[in-house]
Amino acid sequence: MAILMVFVSAWLLSASAEQMDYCDIVPETYAGWSSNVSLPKFDPELGTLRGVDLSCEMNLSQEIMIENENPKPANFTIMLKGEMTLGLPSSESLSVSFNRSTTGNLSQYDGISDYSGSSGTKSITQIPTEAATRSIADISDFLANTSGESIVLPVVVDASSQTMTSGRANSGVFSIVGAKVCVSYTYDKSQEKVASNVDV
Repeated sequence: MAILMVFVSAWLLSASAEQMDYCDIVPETYAGWSSNVSLPKFDPELGTLRGVDLSCEMNLSQEIMIENENPKPANFTIMLKGEMTLGLPSSESLSVSFNRSTTGNLSQYDGISDYSGSSGTKSITQIPTEAATRSIADISDFLANTSGESIVLPVVVDASSQTMTSGRANSGVFSIVGAKVCVSYTYDKSQEKVASNVDV
């Protein structure tokens, strides 16, 4: 019977928990940037904070420009890799990495270096990435001391590329990156808030 009562109590606690989410974004721009996101801290007047979860998403596009300047057809391979890192209050970090290889073939040089025609190409491709998530162990960093207080977290993006061709080529490879960072607060609503809702 005692075991059953503990189970029911835990279930009721989970069932009554509230959740509140906030997000901030960094607009897309060419990689190699550092920025910050600002997220509202949890207001203790709402209740008792039980858990803090962070998620970090990356919007990534690859821009390729390449012109084959050989008198015969050429193959090419373009490798792009990098990482977006979100700094956490605990001096740890949350990161999303990418590593992509693009291959192709271009006809012999058509006499115009315009990244088009039979000997050139220019494209922008959206690259899917997986979001990174983490449950925060020390939730005290996310508790507000004053109303409207926020926590500021740094975001850094680094990227590098390499182009390999079977001959001479004129090329440019760029990565365009944006970020979305969200915090999710799980909490038990304060009795005052519950009472006020019942009165209404």
